[in-house]
Amino acid sequence: MALGLFLLQAGVGVRASVPALVASSGLFAKLILLILLGISVYTWAIIVERLRLYVRVQRADREYLAAFHAARGEEPAPERHPVSVLGQLARVGRLALAGAPAVEAPGAAQRYERAQRAMERASGDQLAHLEQHVGFLATAGSVSPFIGLMGTVWGVMSAFLSIGAQGSASLVVVAPGIAEALITTVAGLAAAIPAVVGYNHLLTRLRVIGNTSAAFVTEYLDRRTGGPVT
Repeated sequence: MALGLFLLQAGVGVRASVPALVASSGLFAKLILLILLGISVYTWAIIVERLRLYVRVQRADREYLAAFHAARGEEPAPERHPVSVLGQLARVGRLALAGAPAVEAPGAAQRYERAQRAMERASGDQLAHLEQHVGFLATAGSVSPFIGLMGTVWGVMSAFLSIGAQGSASLVVVAPGIAEALITTVAGLAAAIPAVVGYNHLLTRLRVIGNTSAAFVTEYLDRRTGGPVT
């Protein structure tokens, strides 16, 4: 009970002192914290915006794929699913097949290979568009701890300079520099951890969208050629 009360009081003291430590930190430490704050805000903005977009894209792809399977006679209109990557691939494939010269086999095989290449290029373009800004998360996850470490080294250096200037190694002399160092360390980790987690999660969703698109290209061309639908 006494230990729990002590920890509670210590936690309250730490929380109450953090703003004061930030306010009393040096100009360099404040600059580091400001940079990390900007990285963190931009990181969360990318995570939220890209995640919402991927959820919409995957939902639209499921709806278009269900309509594609249900429509045996004619293809569903991609205009009804503007966010769907599969709908855009179907539109590109239809235009490529319609624009290619209708010739007898084996020229027909080249005609459908041309459509396949067009759909694969369109798939790459769609994935590149979806991947915009995601690379920043990897950069933030790699760089933020080092930016925090820069503030940490600066704070420790300030503490040693204070010891040398005042000729004392007491806690009153050392504590401000060490506290400043720890704050920048925590800020660097707080910016890096969400960036790494968000990057891995978004990359997994992108991989799923890419695999679905690759499978749809084969399925679409199989149906248009009269082959088996997988």
